Amino acid sequence: MPEQYTDRRAEPRHARDDKGALLFLSSREIITCRILDSSASGARVALNHMDIVPAEIWLIDLATISVKRGSAAWTAGTRMGLKFNFIQKMTDDSRRPAKVPQEVYDAWLRLKNGPAAPVKKTPEAPEDNAVYFD
Repeated sequence: MPEQYTDRRAEPRHARDDKGALLFLSSREIITCRILDSSASGARVALNHMDIVPAEIWLIDLATISVKRGSAAWTAGTRMGLKFNFIQKMTDDSRRPAKVPQEVYDAWLRLKNGPAAPVKKTPEAPEDNAVYFD
């Protein structure tokens, strides 16, 4: 292969075949995807469809229990290369990390726990202690 076509990435990619989802905050759209390979600074994903690609994309990576913010480095058909600028490891302590938007956290919970799971518990209303007169 001629040198001009060799892989010039700064770090090695690791082959994967994991379930994930792309979240477009601008349109509130969640698109399931397969993560084909990844590195510390990017990933290659496959999707069923791709309409408009926004400037900011969140990848919800269930296998590594993390969310990653980035942008599209390239698109070709139903494949996309992502370049990350933020990665946050998620925990099971039911607290949203400060730098993760609520919409991203809610989407992560739905994907992690299944679509039928509640996103967050709403506190019960306090008992009505009002006094009523006839």
